[in-house]
Amino acid sequence: MIKLNKRENMRVFLMSVCVMAMMVHTPVCAQEHEARLAKETYERYYKEARAVHSLVKENGIETYRAYFSKNPYRCVDDYRKHFQVNTKTLGENGSFLDLSDDEAVQVKTGNQAVNEGSIMEAYNRLWNISEAFRSGDLNIVQDSEVWRRCLRAIVHYGELEIRRPNNTSRFHSSCFAMPTAAVNIYFCHLAQMDAVEKGMIEDKELQAACDMLKIIGLQAWTQPFRNDETDKNVVQSARFRNHVWWVGGNALGYRPLLPVAFMYRSIPMVDVLAEVSQKGISATSQHTYDESFWNEGFTADGAGWGHGMQCLIWGYPIDGTLNALNILSLLQGSPWEQKLSRQNVDVLMNYFRGSNYYYYKGFNLPCLDRSSMEYKPYPEAISYQGMLRQLLSNWQSSFDSAEFEEIKQLYAETQKNEIWMGHSEVYNGTRWFYNNDDLIKKNDRYHIIVNMASVRVDGLESAHTFADAYNYYTTDGATMFQKSGDEYRKAFGAYDVTAFPGVTAREGMDRLNPVTNWRGYTSKHNFAGAATGGSDNAVAGYIFEKMDASEKQNVNDKGSSRGRDEVLYGVKAYKSYFMMGDYMVALGAGVTNLTPDVTGNIRTTIDQTEQCDSVYLYKGRRVDWVMQKGKFAYSVLPQYKKQMQYVTEEKATDWIKMNPSNIRNQDLPEKVKIFRVWIDHGPKPIDDTYGYVVYCGNGMPDQKYPFEVLRNDTLVQAVRSLDKKVIEAVFYDAKAVLKVKGEKLSVSAPCAVLIEQVGSLVKLSVTDALMDKNLKKITIVWNGKTYSCEMPQGENCGKPAVIKI
Repeated sequence: MIKLNKRENMRVFLMSVCVMAMMVHTPVCAQEHEARLAKETYERYYKEARAVHSLVKENGIETYRAYFSKNPYRCVDDYRKHFQVNTKTLGENGSFLDLSDDEAVQVKTGNQAVNEGSIMEAYNRLWNISEAFRSGDLNIVQDSEVWRRCLRAIVHYGELEIRRPNNTSRFHSSCFAMPTAAVNIYFCHLAQMDAVEKGMIEDKELQAACDMLKIIGLQAWTQPFRNDETDKNVVQSARFRNHVWWVGGNALGYRPLLPVAFMYRSIPMVDVLAEVSQKGISATSQHTYDESFWNEGFTADGAGWGHGMQCLIWGYPIDGTLNALNILSLLQGSPWEQKLSRQNVDVLMNYFRGSNYYYYKGFNLPCLDRSSMEYKPYPEAISYQGMLRQLLSNWQSSFDSAEFEEIKQLYAETQKNEIWMGHSEVYNGTRWFYNNDDLIKKNDRYHIIVNMASVRVDGLESAHTFADAYNYYTTDGATMFQKSGDEYRKAFGAYDVTAFPGVTAREGMDRLNPVTNWRGYTSKHNFAGAATGGSDNAVAGYIFEKMDASEKQNVNDKGSSRGRDEVLYGVKAYKSYFMMGDYMVALGAGVTNLTPDVTGNIRTTIDQTEQCDSVYLYKGRRVDWVMQKGKFAYSVLPQYKKQMQYVTEEKATDWIKMNPSNIRNQDLPEKVKIFRVWIDHGPKPIDDTYGYVVYCGNGMPDQKYPFEVLRNDTLVQAVRSLDKKVIEAVFYDAKAVLKVKGEKLSVSAPCAVLIEQVGSLVKLSVTDALMDKNLKKITIVWNGKTYSCEMPQGENCGKPAVIKI
């Protein structure tokens, strides 16, 4: 017996939300070829569905059809607010009197992918009126004239839709929104649709409307065209793989695939969705990208990708997987019931634990999507809360007792907007996200992220017409420090983005133009790595030289950034980060202006944050600190004192400039106090260096540094604690040898190395900074002793190898 009484499950499933995707808009053009192809495609798949028989599955489909006849799919506004107005504006010929067909494909939001215009508005109104019929406020007999006008409108606006060119502009409305409205309209009138499909009544207008709703609904499976072999048969799992429009959230999250399958009474469609939903709960990685089921979604390091190899933790990975769980939950107790495999469970647990590092005290970290500069000053629950609720409601048997208790505790903590999990080392400490070039340290006192870059990973997208307009530097080694979680939320409205924290770049905010770039910016070099055993200590380094990620090979969604904003380019640096207890040391070497004809000083910004309290100087022994009360303390190594500058200032904000969507917010602060501290390299540095320190603990920093810098050049950067219990080094060249102050250390491959004395043991952590899948081991020679470290392979390539000596 099919179980349809899980109201929480159904609520989550029916209220999945659309996230707008990005393509290029093409104006509407009435083309007979497209209309004919749409109708032929409908006839083909409807006929193919009729050819597959299974009594038990056919009975199951009828049960689901009956359910959807009584319950809307996804969230719908209260029809009572609008249906009377909508019926009054619906003309006799099936056109809404206040909608122009000339605006059938109008862009309204600034997002070219949302080119829905009057077609989508009309179908949403028809859905609204249909809900009134479903609920009994309208009656087909008593309100027959409204009913007839609705049937004509379904066909009229449907014809406008299916005559559109089958190119990349057939996106948001064609595959997400229009099919959602169509399938809901269909099920609102299921009795009539059933009657005409079974030949029980002859009604040409009803038949035409019934056909058109199925044609529009099928677009969830067909649009946009992929222009590959899967266009020849969309009902196969390959349709939902290996393409940015057909994986993750764009695959299962926003398309009404399952109700369309029930509308078609298609056993093959439901079969495919059951398969894709289970296989989609999986992970991808740098070296399994071509073989993983989805090449966007959860990453093996515990984070996530979206729109290519972008570190988009919260949107697309969650949306795809949550709806996979929703589909599988809906199918429980049916002929399509699937069990969560051990692989499914492991992937989910890894994601819950890992992505938690990208959330702090109620706030998602900045720079994780194209809405970082949207004004959101208030705490929110972590975005995967809905997934936890789904698992608690429907999947207890898939987890062992310890895992299920962990999920229960995690869900309880998400409701309080803080996740500590008993200070578990799984949820706190330091973690290297090797598929995303991110080193993160999290504890209950502070949070640090170092968002590095390599040619392996895309940057962060900008979309200047409707989202962040200046995501130029967010993955250029952005190093952000937080204690309350909202340190940057208010500051972004007045940000100088050329002075992003941790970034070495040319000044020139006034010379930047807002841009649309779907792949962001990254580094030309294949070097980024971090070594950590999960404790307070970690080391990371990368080689930075900026490039536009849309210029990589095989990129089809380049945006409008090519050749723009020369101020961005021509700076090279070797940058490293050393976390020791409550201190973070940052070193730079080889800082060079490769384009000295472009004006503007080169700066390494230490921090640019909201000034929440007083800023003052504190002098230790040969160490000067600039401190913000209750926050962090900043210092530069003595040889760079003359280059250090800082400023506190109140600045006017321009939130709409930073992100046009802020126009919807009525409470935008007009001014904000900013605290900024940086190292100035001058206009034409050549092989310059820098070094700075951030103290993150409570109270005052030590009178003198509890560490010493062993080396800082383009071959090796290294730091050692004064008690000599911790050594951290980045080797850019395997031939280099660190030989200084009683230490001799060499490696067999470019890497990051962390050596920690823990009690009577020494823990050695090593990470291959090139993520070379052919590298099986790295040999470390330390003070005359040789240690062989086996490198993780497969999807874990790039993960730190940890051994105890």
